[in-house]
Amino acid sequence: MFFQFFTGIGSAQSLLKKVQNKFNSIKDLSADFVQQTNGSINLKGKIKFKRKNKIRIELGNVLIVSDGKTNWSFNKKRNKIIISNVDEENPSVFSLRKMIEKYPQHSNVSERKKGNTFILKIEPKKDSGLNFNYAELYFNTLYQIKKIIIEGTEYGTLKIMFSHYKENNGFKDSIFKIIPSKGTETIDLR
Repeated sequence: MFFQFFTGIGSAQSLLKKVQNKFNSIKDLSADFVQQTNGSINLKGKIKFKRKNKIRIELGNVLIVSDGKTNWSFNKKRNKIIISNVDEENPSVFSLRKMIEKYPQHSNVSERKKGNTFILKIEPKKDSGLNFNYAELYFNTLYQIKKIIIEGTEYGTLKIMFSHYKENNGFKDSIFKIIPSKGTETIDLR
């Protein structure tokens, strides 16, 4: 049987601060991930993240990359790339920085513990502009993110589980950009 308890706002803020300090202390991270929507697995791959908003998501034949200003979505099988600007108003669910630093500022935050796992629940305040009902962030005792659950009215329940978590890999900035090669169909939406 799992023992769960909810703690007060002060404790949740203390945990949030520890998580933010941990997140800001690392230069980059990588992990394998599985994403489920309403219980069905719909994405599986590897994620690489580098401060501040650089991200690389490897999904077999699809590569999604962002340097924080520009997004590239490359379908290797079709040799097709779509380039767009980052939408600050509607960032990806993989925007770890926003999930850990920005969203809690516009939300009620609570904490609970399940075994050796800390769980932060983020519930957007009315008029926050956030488009989800709540998010739960699961951390181990080293304050490394292990799972995110987001409940939204538009998409139901989204769950992302992380494994094989590695910090400070020394990623070069060049892996967070794609320069289309000759012959690649390019659609530039910027």
